[in-house]
Amino acid sequence: MDTDAANFAGEWLALREPADHVARSTSLADEIAARLAGRDELRIVDLGAGTGSMLRWLSPRLPSPQRWLLIDRDPALLERARPVPAGGEADPAVPAVETRRADLSELAGACFEGADLVTASAWFDLVSRPWIERLAVQLRRYRVAGLFALTVDGRRWFEDPDGRPIDEADDRHATELFNRHQRRAKGLGEALGPDAAELLPALLRSAGFEVRVERSDWQLAAGAPGTVELGTALLEDWARAAAEVPGSEASRIGRWREHRTRALRQGRVGLGVGHVDVLALPGDS
Repeated sequence: MDTDAANFAGEWLALREPADHVARSTSLADEIAARLAGRDELRIVDLGAGTGSMLRWLSPRLPSPQRWLLIDRDPALLERARPVPAGGEADPAVPAVETRRADLSELAGACFEGADLVTASAWFDLVSRPWIERLAVQLRRYRVAGLFALTVDGRRWFEDPDGRPIDEADDRHATELFNRHQRRAKGLGEALGPDAAELLPALLRSAGFEVRVERSDWQLAAGAPGTVELGTALLEDWARAAAEVPGSEASRIGRWREHRTRALRQGRVGLGVGHVDVLALPGDS
């Protein structure tokens, strides 16, 4: 990834991090924390770690001490990955962090050896069914739990200031086009896009895991702090992707984006994006 692309990706990850932290399922985090309690040191592997958002959110919720391995293809993003210290460097509440640059199109199962937990966030819409199947095989081989956050499920919606849903044809049209765009290959096989939200837990169950699923939606309320900045960026990306789908009408998408952006900035609408979080626990066999 070149410098400009890395900077853009880093800025987007920083912009979305507060919404991600609010949306992730605390109940699933609490369950895995209870399951992992009493171990001498937790070893966590974070796939597609980016700038370390999952580390910053999850590490305070898990027992200490912890050792994290953050894996991503972009070293510039990994350089920004830092835990949030609770005290000095000798404080056991501060995780030990190692970063590793790797192409995750080839999943190296050996990195899971000795791990207690494998995590990923906003990742599985990018990958293919065979990729998830390979992951499930490796998790089962090493008997590792998985906590996978913020997989998009294809739902996007607008709300009025009182939280009532707004249902308009142009919104549905833009969402349909966006979801079609998300199923394009992105370097990890034929991307699942929103289909991953159902396929991920199904494949993990088929591999023998005990699976929990919780909603983890972004809910950007009309007029709330942060809604305009993140919502505007989201709308721009949404419109760009929709316009790239063959047969789409650029003028219709452009008018829709302008209409929704104006309403968002005026505090007349809020925005929601559907996600699920998935916890996979190794079975007895």
